[in-house]
This record gives sequence, structure tokens and C-alpha cells, in this order.
Amino acid sequence: MAKIILVSKNSNGTTWHLAQSLRSQQHEVTVLTSHGEIPPENTNGIEFMGYFKKWSLLEGLKIIPGLFGMQPHILHLVLEDDRMNAAQVILSTYAKSHPNCVLTTTLLHIKRGLKKTNPVRYLVEESDVITFPTVESLAQLRGLNVRSRQQGRGILPPALNFKNQPEQLEELEESEAQLLANLNSQDFFIMPFREGSFKPDSERFQHLLMLARKHKVILWGTYTHWSLRERKQFANWMEKNACGDRWIVTGSISPQLSKILLAKSAAFVMAGQQFTPPEMTEYYLRAIQAQSTLILDSKQTSLHADIWKNTVNCWVLNTQSLRKELDKLLTRSSFNLPEALTEDWAQSSHIVDSSMNELNRLYNRALASAR
Repeated sequence: MAKIILVSKNSNGTTWHLAQSLRSQQHEVTVLTSHGEIPPENTNGIEFMGYFKKWSLLEGLKIIPGLFGMQPHILHLVLEDDRMNAAQVILSTYAKSHPNCVLTTTLLHIKRGLKKTNPVRYLVEESDVITFPTVESLAQLRGLNVRSRQQGRGILPPALNFKNQPEQLEELEESEAQLLANLNSQDFFIMPFREGSFKPDSERFQHLLMLARKHKVILWGTYTHWSLRERKQFANWMEKNACGDRWIVTGSISPQLSKILLAKSAAFVMAGQQFTPPEMTEYYLRAIQAQSTLILDSKQTSLHADIWKNTVNCWVLNTQSLRKELDKLLTRSSFNLPEALTEDWAQSSHIVDSSMNELNRLYNRALASAR
């Protein structure tokens, strides 16, 4: 049993799920997070410290005596992306110099790149254990000047945390009920809509057109940030391609309506779009809760890879020939699959435990080297 301090700006999602998993394996766990973060009612013996207001150098220096007076075996930083603040820098530097303390880093998304000007690069190089959400992101360690030949490396995706999801019992607003009524018994696709501007020649808009020629497309998102001119151009473009009445932009909608739309859709189409691992995990969670049929690309299925079975519980299109494969898939009369993705399946022990067992193995190896 090890004393573990998890350091994260946010205590929800991946960090708390990780803390619960570590506690269930009899580790002593402390979550060190931002002031104002609220722990669940039942912490299951996890110590919660909502300390940092600014994550400043001074705050980091002040907490070091008390924090390391606890004699932690492991300091585990959870970073949402490849940025660090002053407090994280000072805590990780002290942990690395502290005898018998293993420095572990979980990096959930690489956005800017691990350049020499990025302090996260040096954190990754100095860490005793480093985890990434996918094999592809782990490959970005190539070329770094890792200090320890014994550095442990593993895959730890963001948590599919079904247990902490709020119950959705509220009634739909009038506008949402009307949107649903307007669909009647029509077949439709639903897809995330996060486009910064209208680019008709881009692959994503070409995919949208292909989908709209098959069924109406519910664009889950907003385009209020577009200029009025762009919105008119988009509407005219869809009209010109005989799809003028085959699309709807939802705007901001409630979790209840999104669940209904996902459940009623012919398929939830994510293929061809780029998301961060936490964003992708959130979409997966929503789709699995609604038992929606998912259309993914091969790059996306590298996240939570153990879940996906092409043509069994989802459709997976090869990223390299996505347009061709989407065209072929759309010739089908139905997108039904032999198996439905369920919460029970996604949380089955052999899937959830595999990542935690690997992390424990990396912890133990690093602790043995530190002694």
C-alpha cells in the first residue's frame, strides 16, 4: 500500500475516478486540487484538499512542508493538456529531488507539442512514470532526453465515469420539445458540430453532405460565432446540393435532449473529426448511455481501444480512406449492429482493471528502484 498524492486543477472526471480506483486497491490517496472544487458526499476515505487559488509559485512553496511531511511515496500530476503552472512546476521539481518519492505524470492531451520551450517537456523527461491516453500519443516520447532508462510508460485514458453522471429527469423546454416533434418519425444522423467557419471544400463539410443525402443530419452544436454571411452561405450551399431541408443546428441543448437524440438516431457520426481525449471520452460516455450506434474512424478507436469491435458494436472507418468507406457504409439500408454498447460492457472488469493494473505495476517498479 502506497501513499499517493494526486495533483490536478480539476477534481472531477479522470482525477476522481483515478483516486477511487487507487483507493479500492488499498492505497492511501490524497487529492490536491483548486480552491472551490467540491468533493463527492462519500469520499471513501480519500483525503480532499481544495487548496490552490491561483496555482502560483508562492502557494506551491507554502504547501511543500506540510505536503511532503506526509511522506508520500508517489506524487502524481494529472495534466489536461501540455501546459504547466508555477505551482505544478515547483511541486514536481521538489518531488523529483525528494528521496523515495516517485514522480508520475498523466498527460491527457498534447496540443502545442513538447518543444524545448515547453516546461511540460522537462516534466515528461524527469518523470519516473509517464502515462498517455493512447499508443499514438505515447509515441511522442521519441526523441526526448529521458533521464531514467527505467522510466515506466503506460496507457491511461480519461475515465468513462458513468457513476457520477447526474440523473436526467427534467422535462424538455418548449423549444427542445418542438425540435423533437419536428423530426416526427424521420431517420436522422447526429454529429458533433464544432466548425470555426464555413469551408465547403473541407473533408468535414463534404462528409456532412454525404450524410445529408442519406438522412437528415442533426448538427449537435452551434454556429452563432459565424458571421451572418457565412450562415447564409452554408444554408445556400446545402440548398444548392438538394439538402436544404436535411439539416438542423441544435444550438445549446440539455443533456436530456441529447440523450433522446442519440437514442433515436440512425447513428452518431464522429468519424473524420478531431477531438481531445477528454472530449472524445465525454462523447463516448453519452453515446454508450443512450445505446447509440457509433460511426468512428480508426484513429478515434485507439482511445479506450478494448471497447470497440468493428461491425459488432460500432462501425469503424479507416482514417486513410475515410471518404470511400463512408460512401460504402451509406449504401446500407440499416446501421443496426449485432451488439449494443452498454454501460455494463464498458465498465466490465477486464477493461477497467487492465489500465489500473498496468499503472500499479509501473508504480511498484518505480518504487523498487527508488528504494
